[in-house]
Amino acid sequence: EEPVSFRSGGQSDFLLLLVLDERNETITPIHINRDTMTEITVLGVLGDPAGTLVTQLCLSHGFGDGKEESCNYTCDAVRNLFLGIEIDYYVAMSLDGISELNDLLGGVTVTLKDDFTAYDPTMTAGTTLTLKGMQAEYFVRNRYYIGDGSNVLRMERQREYMAEAAKIVQARIAEDANFVGTLFDELEDNLVTNMSRGAMINEAWEAHKYTINPTRTLEGETTIGPDDHV
Repeated sequence: EEPVSFRSGGQSDFLLLLVLDERNETITPIHINRDTMTEITVLGVLGDPAGTLVTQLCLSHGFGDGKEESCNYTCDAVRNLFLGIEIDYYVAMSLDGISELNDLLGGVTVTLKDDFTAYDPTMTAGTTLTLKGMQAEYFVRNRYYIGDGSNVLRMERQREYMAEAAKIVQARIAEDANFVGTLFDELEDNLVTNMSRGAMINEAWEAHKYTINPTRTLEGETTIGPDDHV
């Protein structure tokens, strides 16, 4: 049976709300657990909004076309979760873009707290290495056969990766104001965004000297629901 097009947008693997404070010149990343139970829009059999359902936040992207519609439904869910805040822009990147972005940055250096040899024999626990190619996707995406296999542990790795990647991006923008434009051009096939190329360059340039605050997370408890899902 073919999947219904407006219900096959795919789940969100990673969700980050980036708060840019122009007055205090700070950037505060808020890392949102994809399993957060919140109110999302669901679509009926004809593809029209059919109300809301409290379920995992990552499922909001599954409704819609997998592109702009799915991003808008995800923004609605995050907006509801944060009590109606405005979300000016969104940028979604497909999983295929992870390794490409990593290599465009020259590789991101991390320390492996867990063993990744199920995916790459060189990625042993305790190793500090500069991730190349698929290693970056293994590090930020994969969780089976790694540590306890939980999304919470994966989120810790994602935050480590983001912190190091952000330093590289800030340094590269300081050298070349158009570096974000270069990233945009190279990654465009893997991006869905409501930002124009020029707007992204301008926002990044305005904020490249801002202080990046420690990444924040939402308090919560991981439990298993009656449907056996987290």
